[in-house]
Amino acid sequence: MRKQNDSEVRAALYLRLSRDDNNGNLESMSIANQRDYLLNYAQERGWKIYDIYIDDGYSGTTFDRPGFERMLADIEAGYINLVISKDLSRLGRNYVHTGQYTDFYFPEKGVRYIAINDNVDTANEDNDIAPFKNILNEMYARDISKKVRSTRVLSAKQGKFMGSIAPYGYVKSVDDKHKLVIDPYAAGIIRRIFTEFAYGDSGRHIAAMLNLENVDSPSIYYYKQLGKSGPNEDSAWGSVTVMQLLKNHVYIGHMVQGRRQVTSFKTKQRRITSEDEWIVVENTHEPIIDLETWERAQARIKANKLAPSNHRIKVNSTKSVGLFSGLLRCEDCGSSMAFNRKVSSGNEFFIYRCSRYANQGKGQCSMHSITQNALEQVILTDLRYHAEVAVKDERSFIDRLMTVSGREREQERLAKQQTITRFRKRIDTIDRMVKQLFEEKVAGSIPVATFQKLLSDYDHERTGLEAQYRELEVEINTYKNTEKDVLTWMRLIKDCLSLETLDRETAYKLIDNISVSEKFEKSGKKHQNITIQYNFVGRLNH
Repeated sequence: MRKQNDSEVRAALYLRLSRDDNNGNLESMSIANQRDYLLNYAQERGWKIYDIYIDDGYSGTTFDRPGFERMLADIEAGYINLVISKDLSRLGRNYVHTGQYTDFYFPEKGVRYIAINDNVDTANEDNDIAPFKNILNEMYARDISKKVRSTRVLSAKQGKFMGSIAPYGYVKSVDDKHKLVIDPYAAGIIRRIFTEFAYGDSGRHIAAMLNLENVDSPSIYYYKQLGKSGPNEDSAWGSVTVMQLLKNHVYIGHMVQGRRQVTSFKTKQRRITSEDEWIVVENTHEPIIDLETWERAQARIKANKLAPSNHRIKVNSTKSVGLFSGLLRCEDCGSSMAFNRKVSSGNEFFIYRCSRYANQGKGQCSMHSITQNALEQVILTDLRYHAEVAVKDERSFIDRLMTVSGREREQERLAKQQTITRFRKRIDTIDRMVKQLFEEKVAGSIPVATFQKLLSDYDHERTGLEAQYRELEVEINTYKNTEKDVLTWMRLIKDCLSLETLDRETAYKLIDNISVSEKFEKSGKKHQNITIQYNFVGRLNH
């Protein structure tokens, strides 16, 4: 290219410093040093400096840097015809992209490039060493990336928090940035979310109530603590945010890291890792949520995934959730009972009715309606009765509960064990069929397309069976805690002796589900069966 006349020079000084460059500790690497060095170089030659472009804290493996992009914009506008950096590594450490700029982009735009310490000047012909320098710079970046990653993994395995921003509900300790300490205000919101969800509320309704009360979302709260306005000041609570918080093990004192991993040190793109790749260290910091509430919340999350849509809690037109929403089932069709508000003669009351009937009409089921007040009185009466028995003769009542609970659980365990046995037999059958399938393929007696289709089907079925098999084994193991569960229920029921009104938290702590029959006549009077299935102990008769 034509060598420029010095009087025509409009120079851009480009400075970059990454946290990975010797950890930023060498004075010779500092932005101030680079600026002085480049200014002296240009001034000694009498070149006019158009502007100085700085990227402080940006990796050389990517070119998505604000200072660099601003410089490119000025090149496109024709303001610059010379770019100077201290060395090639300041321009970049990705040898392919760096070479594209030095060998193609700058020459095409009539821009001369000088890397002082590497003796690279595109106005000269003897720049053969530049590609090798770029490769060495990338190798350096790759090596640093490996070292940083291994250090981070080691620290994560030691239970140190390695994130840049503490999870909502915590802050980094002022004494140790790798230690989490509770933020009292945000922790209070976390406890509220877990408690409301664990005892029956939906993620959507929780988010709606937080927005209605003008509670700052996690992102807005974070920036307010910094005294800054966030990039999205209209950010609000949503069901996705609530559900993400509910799944985070950090709130029971465990550190789970490595959920995402950089795919390449060049692009910094991340992939979501599988659960077996996570780094889990238990009891690293003070928990916000107790284990009982955590386990109940996780059970509800799992149940919501497995439940058909007509069994999930829905918010009615009043934006409220019924006292028994999520607990009630139609005795005949098994659907959930929908919660509704009614107004009659100026009086407001709440009722539940079969959701299948409400959605599909009487051809599918009947109404099964019951008012919330009537149902609450039935439940309160039953709770007080069992509370009185528990207080009067605790030992006898515990023995009775152990017998009832043990019998029901044993029946459930046997049923699940039989299902596991059936799954095992089917998996063995699939293994034999796959073996036979391969033999037929080797013998040439089955077309390749048919072989691949059958193999895919068998593999899909086997994977599904194994997943169900593991879930059943986990459920069977829970039946071993009968006595502990009975004692927990006894402690809860005793508190109901003088209970006047019922709240959702109490209802969900004690009750697994309630089935409601259709109204029927008996001896000239209307009757309705209410069957209560209690947590841990099942159905109890008076």
